[in-house]
Amino acid sequence: RLERLQRIVSKLQMESGLCEEQLNQADTLLQSDIRLLNAGKAPQKAAEIDRDLDKADAMIRVLFNDVQTLKDGRHPQGEQMYRRVYRLHERLVAIRTEYNLRLKSGAPVATQAPPALGQRPRQELDDATLRYLQDLLAWVEENQRRLGAAEWGVDLPTVESHLGSHRGLHQSIEEFRAKIERARADEVSRQPAATAVWVWGVQAHPIPSHPISSLRPPQNSSKSRLRHLESLHAFVSAATKELMWLNEKEEEEVNFDWSDRNPNMTAKKENYS
Repeated sequence: RLERLQRIVSKLQMESGLCEEQLNQADTLLQSDIRLLNAGKAPQKAAEIDRDLDKADAMIRVLFNDVQTLKDGRHPQGEQMYRRVYRLHERLVAIRTEYNLRLKSGAPVATQAPPALGQRPRQELDDATLRYLQDLLAWVEENQRRLGAAEWGVDLPTVESHLGSHRGLHQSIEEFRAKIERARADEVSRQPAATAVWVWGVQAHPIPSHPISSLRPPQNSSKSRLRHLESLHAFVSAATKELMWLNEKEEEEVNFDWSDRNPNMTAKKENYS
């Protein structure tokens, strides 16, 4: 079993490196096309970027499945591999967002004043934003599923492991929530002709039919699990100390000389009384 899990770790390390190269290639092509767009020229690599992002997306889905196998098998590198794949997914979302909203929709870069929404058809903006919101929703659903299927632990080491793992996830959820709140504030405060929100450092135009406010990070579920894990950890820590005390007393009793020849028998009887 350990050999099988270690083979999965090696596979994850190799394929995550290949996925990172795929994302680097897509980003390089994207930045090249954005420079062409800024110069008033037509982009040349849109189809290649789309293919590269789709390939990276498929690779990341497989990587997440492998990571789940590691976590189910309680491999010590399971959480480390999850964070590695999660960072790849975040980068995929960032690149695809920039591709959809700067290149695919023909949106200008941040240094230029955005045109009024009325100058472009609503459907064009909707299509440019739909994939972006789908990626964000996929992130929410994946972490909601992970919270729902998460284990609690059966002893102090496993509870501590789950608590440490969830603290890292909860921090990511809190950061995501803060970004969504900033996006909502921008969506409300700015005028329609200049509305723009920033998520993962990328400028996005909120669309009334696909509002940023529809996103609901799994914050409450995460807070609840964190609170329960901390309570469980406190209980298991105290119970473990009591069990250790009982084990010490048991060993003392098992090794005690209970024969009548033992001169300490009188003290033992007094202790029992």
